[in-house]
Amino acid sequence: MFFNAAVLKKKGKVIIDKLSLPKLKFGQSLVKIYYSSICHTQIQEIDGQRGIDNYLPHCLGHEGIGMVIDKHNSVKKVKNLDSVCLSWINSKGINSGGTSYLNSKGIKVNAGPVHTFSEYAVISENKIFKIDKVDKQKVLLGCALPTAYNVIDDLDISKINSICIIGCGGLGISCVIASKDYRIKKIFAVDKNKTKLKFAKKNGANETFESLEEIKNKQIRFDVIIECTGQIQVLKKCIGLSKNFGGKIIVIGNYPKGNFLKIDPWHIIQGKSLLGAWNDTLNFDKKFRKFEKKTKNKNLNFFFGDKIYKLTDINKAINEFKKGKIIRPLIKM
Repeated sequence: MFFNAAVLKKKGKVIIDKLSLPKLKFGQSLVKIYYSSICHTQIQEIDGQRGIDNYLPHCLGHEGIGMVIDKHNSVKKVKNLDSVCLSWINSKGINSGGTSYLNSKGIKVNAGPVHTFSEYAVISENKIFKIDKVDKQKVLLGCALPTAYNVIDDLDISKINSICIIGCGGLGISCVIASKDYRIKKIFAVDKNKTKLKFAKKNGANETFESLEEIKNKQIRFDVIIECTGQIQVLKKCIGLSKNFGGKIIVIGNYPKGNFLKIDPWHIIQGKSLLGAWNDTLNFDKKFRKFEKKTKNKNLNFFFGDKIYKLTDINKAINEFKKGKIIRPLIKM
């Protein structure tokens, strides 16, 4: 059986290839993908910004939803016909590692333990979360929403009066939504894209800015800053906008390989903390269910705009995403 998949053939070149299904191995399930989305991590990967790529050609994507249609008998977490969300985030279950396919010409195509830009995918058990039904909004539970909610869930909300979210793409808007859910009093958002700022305002931001200079000029300091842009120069400026004695800078943007941060140690002496999104190795299944419940009744279709892309239009989706025309491209298989 052959199926279509988006494959990174070389730096900057994504093609639609026909792949054949391999025999399932220990810890693997076969999932029919219904929807997938794109985040900036994939863009960096496609553009060669994450270092030397030793696995070319390979499949792409790490957030999607679908249905289990077959599984190895070692897999106990799901059963056939279960609706599932696929994510790069580790959960309970067997870590079967990556896999590989053969294309119609007999050439090997690599794939990680989760990949979602394809009609079918062999997925490692620990990258699967069971969901109640296939709903295109649940694509966001593969990456953007759980990252954002995990950040806010880890904070001591009783000590947080103000939060500033820099970058209002998928991650940033998700952080705004989570901050509102956790009742943080003052939510600020920063982005140069006015349309994205409108979405931030509509979904919970109390005040928005088009640049960090606006904040600096107003001499505002924040309890928490969440940096979502993946731009090292922006991160450097963030540190100066955090309050002394307990201010936190949380980094969830992904930075191109080779970017380094030079920091004045006095920021540390003054009691500022620099943190990531994932500060615990706990089993994520319980948190996933918690965050799924929190977002269940929200209308999140605005992330996708008014457009749904076909898999064959993957390069159009990538280009429009790069240009900031859409918060999160949605691809229907």
